[in-house]
Amino acid sequence: MAKDKYARHENRVTVMAIGNLIAALVDTMRAADVPNGIVHDFLDKLERLNGFTLFGDAGEVMDEIIDVVRGSVPSND
Repeated sequence: MAKDKYARHENRVTVMAIGNLIAALVDTMRAADVPNGIVHDFLDKLERLNGFTLFGDAGEVMDEIIDVVRGSVPSND
């Protein structure tokens, strides 16, 4: 039982680290004055690639992270 609890904790930590990485990449792109359209293109591609490789809960969590980060980027230039 302790191993399962530890594994779930490690999975949560990994997911949060990936979420932080995505947010940091987008923040860095915005600080570098990358056009919003390119940032959205990056997020679209990431979402599409995740759709090919992630299923179930993992896919849903990554979709949520991308949606939250996408909300921080204006859709117009």
